[in-house]
Amino acid sequence: MLAGCSTVTVEQEAEQAKASWQGATYDEVVMRWGPPNRSATLSDGRQTHTWTSQEGPVRAGGPSVGVGVFGGGGGGGVGVGFGFPFGTTVNPPICERTVTFQDGKLDDQNWTGDPGYCRYFKRA
Repeated sequence: MLAGCSTVTVEQEAEQAKASWQGATYDEVVMRWGPPNRSATLSDGRQTHTWTSQEGPVRAGGPSVGVGVFGGGGGGGVGVGFGFPFGTTVNPPICERTVTFQDGKLDDQNWTGDPGYCRYFKRA
């Protein structure tokens, strides 16, 4: 009998990345993600912190110029062409992670954004 192949989806990889941080300390998270974008103290004394990461914008290249030389049959010439891209910016993926610490350990977390990008924030 053949064993079935298992395929992990991008969403599952993002969930695995999220789960990898459970129980981490604040210092561990800051060492990996840098300082948080915002922080707050909840009414029960727990600390909550949010990290927002975004890939750089993807932009189409600027105008392009092409030069061609052709000839044959006793004639020849040079051609020049110009190209201008349409739709110059693509929205980059975002991953926002809000985590709450209790007794010095990561206790609760909420991740939003592109799972394909969030999966890269897995604990090493």
